Amino acid sequence: MPIPSQAQYEANELAMARRDEERINAEPLQDRKECQANFLDAMASDPALVAERISWLIDGNHGFGPMLLAKQIVASPRMNRVAALSQLIGVFEWRCPRVMGVAAWKKLTEPQKRALDAAIETVIEEAEKAE
Repeated sequence: MPIPSQAQYEANELAMARRDEERINAEPLQDRKECQANFLDAMASDPALVAERISWLIDGNHGFGPMLLAKQIVASPRMNRVAALSQLIGVFEWRCPRVMGVAAWKKLTEPQKRALDAAIETVIEEAEKAE
């Protein structure tokens, strides 16, 4: 069996990350609701923790595929990177489906949203400097 090219390796890792996300989306509703509640609590009470976990995601601590997804987001300044990264970390750290992560974010107060956004912006700026 030949050694896969870098592009093939990255495609395989991205496919595995997407399969992991599909598995999370298919978990029982009660489990997803519990994960959503945990993610909401983290976003509301400790935005620095969420930001730290996003930096871990960018550094590859959740695997190569999730890291590639995070780096694609960081490299896309025309998108809402804060929202995309918060949804992504909800999936890979808290096992909260993206749509449920968005619903959880909507429950935050305006000051909580601003604190979370500022913490994530700092991580994005650091990631951009590192590249």
